Amino acid sequence: MYVALRDVCAFQAGYDCILEALEELELNAVELAVDYNLRIPSPDGSLGSPKLPVRNEAEMGAAAQAYQQRGLHISALFVPNNFNAPHRQAEIDWVAGAIRAGELLGAEAVRIDAAMTGQQQVPWQERVAIYADTVQQVLAATDDCQIPLGIENHGAQGNDPRWLQRVLDMVDSPRFRVTLDTGNFYWAGYPLNSVYDIIQSLTANVCHVHCKNIAYPVRYRQRRRTLGWQYGQYVAPIHQGDVDHHKIIAMLATANYRGGLNIEDESLAKFPPAQRQQVLRQEADYLAQIVADAGGSRCWAPIGLDI
Repeated sequence: MYVALRDVCAFQAGYDCILEALEELELNAVELAVDYNLRIPSPDGSLGSPKLPVRNEAEMGAAAQAYQQRGLHISALFVPNNFNAPHRQAEIDWVAGAIRAGELLGAEAVRIDAAMTGQQQVPWQERVAIYADTVQQVLAATDDCQIPLGIENHGAQGNDPRWLQRVLDMVDSPRFRVTLDTGNFYWAGYPLNSVYDIIQSLTANVCHVHCKNIAYPVRYRQRRRTLGWQYGQYVAPIHQGDVDHHKIIAMLATANYRGGLNIEDESLAKFPPAQRQQVLRQEADYLAQIVADAGGSRCWAPIGLDI
C-alpha cells in the first residue's frame, strides 16, 4: 500500500498543478479524472489549462511519458459515468476508452460510479439488472485488458450494501471489483460500528480506495442517520474524523490490498485558503504512518522494489 492524491484535491488546496502538490506532499502517485472526451489533467497544467488526450495509443503513450518523466505514477482513473443515461452506448464507450487508457498508463483501476439517472423510480432488481448488464458490455468490449473496474460505494444506490453485492454477484468477473470510499457508508447514515462490518465484508473485492472522513457529535455516531445528514457541517480531515483508518487499513492489509490510498478530502473548503495545504500535508503524513505500520510505504514503487 501507498498514499496517493485525487487530482481535484491539489487544486482545492490551492496548488498551481498536480506536480507541485505531489512534490510538496512528498508523494508520487495521483488519481486522475477522465472527461467525456477522454482527456486527463497534465501533471504541470494549471486548473483550466489544456488537458492531455488519451483517445488512441499514440496519445496514451504521450500522456504516460508526461507523467513518467516527472517520476509520477497514475494510481487510478476516475470516470463519473451514468449507466442509465439516455445514450447508454456512449457511456459504455467512455468507460471502455478509460479502461484502455488506464491499461497503457499503468493505472491499477478505473473507478466507476454507481449512481444512475432515475434510480429512485426504478425497482431495485431492475436497477441491479441494468447496471450489471452494462458492466458486462463494458467488460466484453475490453476483453483484451486486465485492469479492473472499481464500482464506488457512492450515492444512495452505491451505499446500499445489498445492491452493491448483488451487482458484484451478477457480473461475477475478476475484473469487476470495488472502489472503497472509507467515509461514504458513514455519510450514508450507517452507525459507525456497522460501517466497519460493511467494509470488512467487501475487503476481498477492493481494487482501489478513496479516503475521507466525518466527525459527528458523539451522540450521533452509533445512530442510524438519514442519507448525507449534516455532511457539510461535519465533514472533516481524514485524521480528525470518526472513521478509524487504522482499522480499515489493517483490514485491507489482511486482504493483501497493495494499491493506493487516494486522499479525497471534501472538508478543505471549510478552511481558509492559507490553511488548506497544511491540512492536506497532515492527512498525507497521517496515512503514510499507518501504511508504514502495515508494511507499506509513503510513495508508490514497482512491486518488488524498495523506496
